[in-house]
Amino acid sequence: MISIHNIRTVAHYEAKTLRRSWLFRLFSFGALFILSIMNIGIFSPVGDEDWSFLAIPSSLPLFNLYIINIAQALIVIFLASDFLKRDKKLDTNEVLYTRPMSNMEYIFGKSLGILRLFLGVNILILIICLIINIISKQASIDAAAYIEYIFIITIPTLIFSLGFAYILMSIIRNQAITFLLLLGLAALDMFYLYNRMNSFFDYMLFGFPVFKSNITGFSNLDLILAQRIMYTALGLVFIFATILIFKRLPQSRTHRIISSVSLIIFLAITAFTAYYFLDDYYRTQNLKTSITETNRKYESSDFLKVTEADIEIDYSKRSITALATLNCVNNTGRPLSESPFSLNPGLAVRKIDVNGSPASFTGDGHIIIVDLGKALEPDSSLSISFTYEGLVEEAYCYPWHTEDIKKDPFTIGPVRVEKRQAIQKDNFLLLTPETHWYPVAGLNFYPGNPARILIDFTYYTLKVARNNKLVAVSQGVRSSDNDYWYFKNEVPLTGISLIEGNYISDTITVDSTGFIAHYYRGHDYFRKDLNELSDTLGNLISGIMTELETNFSTEYPFNSLSLVEVPVYFHSIERKNTQTRAEVQPSLILLPEKLATINDAGFHGTIKRQKRRMERNNEVITDRELQVRAFNNFVRNTFITSSGFRFNRGNTSMTPGRYLLGPSFYFYKNNFYSDEYPVINAVFETHLQKVETPQRGFQRMLLGGLSENDRANTILKDHSLKEILALNPSTDTTRLILTLKGDYLFNLLRAEAGMEEFNNWFSSYLEKKKFRNVSIDEFNSDLGERFGFDLKSYLDQWYNGKGQPGFLFTDIIVNEIVVGNRTRYKVSFTASNPEKTPGIFNVGFRTGRPGQGGGRGMGGNVSITISASGRGSMSIGMEGRGMQTNDVEKIVKLEANQAKRISVILDAQPRGMFVNTLFSINNPGELQFPLMDLMQGKTDDNTEGEIILDKIPLMEEENEIIVDNEDPGFRIYQETSSGKLKEWLNIRRDNGNDYREMFIWWAPEYWQKTVESIYYGKYVKSAVYTRAGSGERYISWTASIPEPGYYDVYTFIGKRGGQRMMMGRGGEGRNVMQDLHFSVEHDDGSEEMTVNWENAENGWNHLGSYYLSPDTARVIMTNQSEGRTVTGDAVKWVRQNTLK
Repeated sequence: MISIHNIRTVAHYEAKTLRRSWLFRLFSFGALFILSIMNIGIFSPVGDEDWSFLAIPSSLPLFNLYIINIAQALIVIFLASDFLKRDKKLDTNEVLYTRPMSNMEYIFGKSLGILRLFLGVNILILIICLIINIISKQASIDAAAYIEYIFIITIPTLIFSLGFAYILMSIIRNQAITFLLLLGLAALDMFYLYNRMNSFFDYMLFGFPVFKSNITGFSNLDLILAQRIMYTALGLVFIFATILIFKRLPQSRTHRIISSVSLIIFLAITAFTAYYFLDDYYRTQNLKTSITETNRKYESSDFLKVTEADIEIDYSKRSITALATLNCVNNTGRPLSESPFSLNPGLAVRKIDVNGSPASFTGDGHIIIVDLGKALEPDSSLSISFTYEGLVEEAYCYPWHTEDIKKDPFTIGPVRVEKRQAIQKDNFLLLTPETHWYPVAGLNFYPGNPARILIDFTYYTLKVARNNKLVAVSQGVRSSDNDYWYFKNEVPLTGISLIEGNYISDTITVDSTGFIAHYYRGHDYFRKDLNELSDTLGNLISGIMTELETNFSTEYPFNSLSLVEVPVYFHSIERKNTQTRAEVQPSLILLPEKLATINDAGFHGTIKRQKRRMERNNEVITDRELQVRAFNNFVRNTFITSSGFRFNRGNTSMTPGRYLLGPSFYFYKNNFYSDEYPVINAVFETHLQKVETPQRGFQRMLLGGLSENDRANTILKDHSLKEILALNPSTDTTRLILTLKGDYLFNLLRAEAGMEEFNNWFSSYLEKKKFRNVSIDEFNSDLGERFGFDLKSYLDQWYNGKGQPGFLFTDIIVNEIVVGNRTRYKVSFTASNPEKTPGIFNVGFRTGRPGQGGGRGMGGNVSITISASGRGSMSIGMEGRGMQTNDVEKIVKLEANQAKRISVILDAQPRGMFVNTLFSINNPGELQFPLMDLMQGKTDDNTEGEIILDKIPLMEEENEIIVDNEDPGFRIYQETSSGKLKEWLNIRRDNGNDYREMFIWWAPEYWQKTVESIYYGKYVKSAVYTRAGSGERYISWTASIPEPGYYDVYTFIGKRGGQRMMMGRGGEGRNVMQDLHFSVEHDDGSEEMTVNWENAENGWNHLGSYYLSPDTARVIMTNQSEGRTVTGDAVKWVRQNTLK
């Protein structure tokens, strides 16, 4: 029999031995100290009180155990792999005779001792966390989570780590090798494996999400248990295997039998849970593939138009039973005898009726093909009823998407949250139109053209059975009786959602629009934090809605707007055919519970920080005004501001806003369609709901690099829009090219019709055509009738054509003129397009006094947040900029091989000219030209407009030879190497071949390309830069000299404010760039030259005059410098004494 006494004795002395270990003491005291400080700093009233954690009480113990679990998974490697070395005298006669024990008793006791110590440290940390949790008035307590996470996080990780260390040590019997293998496994998990196969290999939960919602609990408890049980069982398999192979004197036969049987049992448990986990993963992947292939078969089918939909649904015991009656119209222009519909593949159709009579149908995956009985003539209608039941398949929503938590993380602090697109729990239901929980006449994805979308404006009525205590929420006017909830919509919608939960509701009516909040009891924390706004809330909402309507040049189209609280892990995926997210539905927004993941939702903390700031600045402000500011910041940065610039774990990423109200002003209100140009609605949407992002403002201004338009132009350089879309590009790529093409198309319309004239007409046109599907032919006819402009004559080239224009801008001058009694300013410049494709560009100006903006700027709102948890975010921009052209002074159209002299008269003195070349080969496409140094005095010529020139001006003089870093004569010399491990793990090293932002404070150790309008170039204004050093990396410019003579040699140096200074030690400023070292080769050898960057001109800088024979001339530049960064651009040779 197993001796409990022996196990306890071994555990007691093992724990005592480990407590004396300096490594364990360092770990335990360090963990307690660091996490205590972090708990106080992040969660307590004296700290930051980070709302993203405090909103969800389970996140407090999760955060603590997540941090310590990673640390102890590494520490236990040292302790567990040491057991053979310390116990080499275990088998001596003295020990065997005085304390006989079996392998099982010994290893069980040893494991229990280690577990007891580590669990003790974990429990102490949780006690500290619980004390802070109790002290904080902002956070509630989830007592169960403190216990649940011990069993989910700590115990499985420790048992697996111990078992794996035992078995490796028993087999290899070398502590150093065992330690390296275990440490390698941990590193492999943290840096490579944690995001593979839905985190199947993530034994320490570095990336596997186990977040718990306060509304519905764990998002996917069965998979969490499967993964954690798998590693617990596998750890026990290793422990029992160690018992069997541990080399000692003969053991108890009974114990060996028990160990063998236990090993088999736990191995079977491991295999079963692994199969369950992987089966779910591969079933999801196979389902997505099947949906895509099925859609490919039917994407060319004719679909009916649904005008009315009456849905009756009963959700109970995690099962849906529904009856959907659709009134459909044949708008295809030809008779139809059958019609396909899409329905979530988890829902099985039991019966279909056509006009009240049973009809035959066939199923092909999620496609239901209904036999209409007889041919339905064009413009004729009928009624189709579907009876179905089941549970929706969540994987159906976004079949093109494969989740990667590394590339697209969803986190609260360092803790990852799972993304769910549908929620079906006993106490909660969330179904959005993306799930196709009712039959839809169309597909959710068109593989042949991912930007295509089919939209019906449908009048929905919904009837929801009340067989539980849950409250139903949906669009429309709600009523109820003892058996059902009823919803009736007075305006047509593009889709309808259904949410059921334990909701309570508040309503406020502002300007005839009802604003309804549906939330869980106890989650209305904002009442206390914003208690001064009760009598002014209506005015604040009215002002914000007016601002939105002004931005979009149209009124809010619905009678109500519902804000619905849903579990925090509901998270939509970006779609390819629209920039609209599932969080925003017609007249309904799905917000995370207690607004946990929204930056400005922690009103208490925001107001507290503002008060501290006011006290430091000796300013006095009322609580009411502070609350008004906090509320306005929250609303603008959530529903109006464009996107977030997130930095987490050293990575930066763009995160488009998930709750923007923009779709309510276009996507859910208007629709344009075309069989010939199926992307037309997506293009209209990307422009009309256009979002200005940090890439086009803050980030580009500080760092340079490719903007989103530049990336799109690079993609479209050798391909047509149709060809790119046929390749089924990524969601991000699709968005980029559609945005670019939308900008180009609308600027073309404005160029032909006039900016103000077109904007005013189009705004009223959208209002007139709201809730209607407008064909591109109808739009073209109405456009031609108003402006005499044939859009379709341009669409073929726009959609199917290849090639891009290229713009050159030269001879820019500014003159002061007098018009009447007013002093005005005339800007003149030459624009040319030497390419074979026509194009258009925008021109804007910045005016005003020095240090003061004016005219064009970044615009929008800026919000920067850095919390004590190490998280940070920034959002910047304005939604709805697509219809605003206030920053555009003129739109110019240039034909192929054409040049124009353009003059613009301004009321204020211009300080800079901005040009957006839109769709072109220019890179960057947004060019900036300082104008302060280009004043040419007064002139009497006050004419403005465009004059077509006879020929295109030359970029270079006849006596000049220019070699740019984009030319064949430019060469980079640097060593490249890649380790075998990186090759095996498919980790690629950057080589600088693509364009990147210029990180001037941490330049790379290779020559990296970057673009910015300050650099030299014909179309591509680029340079290369690298980290300063001792000259080990260099670049060269080589040119062929046509005839002998003396030549002046120049180098081009581009300057901008962001490169000027950086803070050194003691707060002293010093230049990031200082000395630049060149070597000029000539007939007499070579000469070393040093250029002081601080004193260099912004442009061409003279290196010297040299005699050159008809041969190859070369200039070399190294990375030797006292600064931090070295940049190389272009070199010019100018022959002296040459008559022009």
